[in-house]
Amino acid sequence: MRLVLLLHRYLGIAVGVLMLMWCLSGIVMMYESYPSLDEGARLKHLEPIDWSGCCKLPPPAVLDTQSVSQIQVEMLAGHPVLTFGRGSTFRSIDMLTGSLLGGVSTAQAMSAAVRFGPAGPSLLGLIDHDQWTVGGEYESQRPLYRFAAGDEARSDIYVSGITGRVVQITTAHQRFWNWIGSVPHWLYFTQLRRHAVLWSQVVIYTSLLGCFLVGVGLYLGAYQLAVQPRGSWSPYGGFNRWHHLVGLIFGIFALSWVLSGLLSMNPWGWLEGAGAQAENSRLRGTVQPDATALTTVLRALSDARPTDIVSIKGAPMGGRLYFIATMASGERRRLDAAGLPAPLTGADLMFVAKILDSSGASSAPQLMTENDDFYFNHHSAAVALPVYRVVDGVSGTRYYLDPVSGMILAKIDRSAQAYRWLHEGMHRLDFAAALRDRPQWDLIMLLLMTGVTAVCGTGAYLGCRHVARLLRSSRS
Repeated sequence: MRLVLLLHRYLGIAVGVLMLMWCLSGIVMMYESYPSLDEGARLKHLEPIDWSGCCKLPPPAVLDTQSVSQIQVEMLAGHPVLTFGRGSTFRSIDMLTGSLLGGVSTAQAMSAAVRFGPAGPSLLGLIDHDQWTVGGEYESQRPLYRFAAGDEARSDIYVSGITGRVVQITTAHQRFWNWIGSVPHWLYFTQLRRHAVLWSQVVIYTSLLGCFLVGVGLYLGAYQLAVQPRGSWSPYGGFNRWHHLVGLIFGIFALSWVLSGLLSMNPWGWLEGAGAQAENSRLRGTVQPDATALTTVLRALSDARPTDIVSIKGAPMGGRLYFIATMASGERRRLDAAGLPAPLTGADLMFVAKILDSSGASSAPQLMTENDDFYFNHHSAAVALPVYRVVDGVSGTRYYLDPVSGMILAKIDRSAQAYRWLHEGMHRLDFAAALRDRPQWDLIMLLLMTGVTAVCGTGAYLGCRHVARLLRSSRS
């Protein structure tokens, strides 16, 4: 028991303050999430595509769309621009001149920023990354133009130097609260997060230490309670007694939170669901939009001169070419290769079901208008509804489909389902809709977080006090 006690003490000295920081920053994260620019919000700020003088494309050999997976048309600095690519590599074509764009100029980036900061943005610089753009999702968009929006919220706007799209917006309010919320909670410090593998290992192993610390503490607390004489709760006094008692009450919640935080990193591949790239590839079929097909649909749209389309995105299905047009109102429509409306049909849905359900069941995808256990809103994190749902009768994998394009929005296989319960369930008390409804969720979480913070706070104090005693002893 002496060795167990020493293990708990020195683990507490090593990670006790970190555990306390996780608790306090977790409370902040209940009300302020990490800033991100929603795609729907981005599209609402775009200007309608101007089809006059459109559309010129370079020869097929230059365009080379046979190896691309993403095609999109939007306005950039008054010109309709076709952007296409695969993975993290993109190329852009000015469809007024038919020339390839070598990059986004300062003036073009400014024109994009003005749509989000009409007060008059000012350029702060061309950057590779900063605290709010350090994640891997920005890799294909670097370098980034950073602008001060000049509004009351003191917003910063980030524009891709590759595509000219606005990719991030932060406000002074978000930046302040995330410095004491998400950044310390995720150990999301810029210089560490830039090295994704190192950052991941640091989070995993500090979380493991936290699990050992709490697990050993629970064992010690239960043992000391068991060996006490009748009527006595603890052999300790002062802060040690408080740490012992609140640890007995709230220690299991501390363990569940640090363990589920560890599982959020999918350490060593645990609970790491498979992506849906293979299924989406089968849904798209072998068709690739070549220069002729692109020219046909773009010229059809140019002839029709629609005034309210802000974005067009390629969405082939079953070997046929389709596009998703987003209107200024936010409405989305599927168009065929001739530029005519082509909403999903029953045959399309049966084709999707046949691809995704390996059991051979003939039932069409189910239209889902409300959350279920695996596809749901969590306060500020909202999911798109309605969606179509397909459940593979063999593997139990759930697919949630865009009701306009038919493409997969989310794939929840067995590993992802386990992740949903072991991370999202335990870490956010997201076991059911009744638990996450406010204000009961706030009351339960704040009560439990207060108790766990007391456990970690008293433990961190005891650890620091012991270190101080050792230092005084060494001086003596």
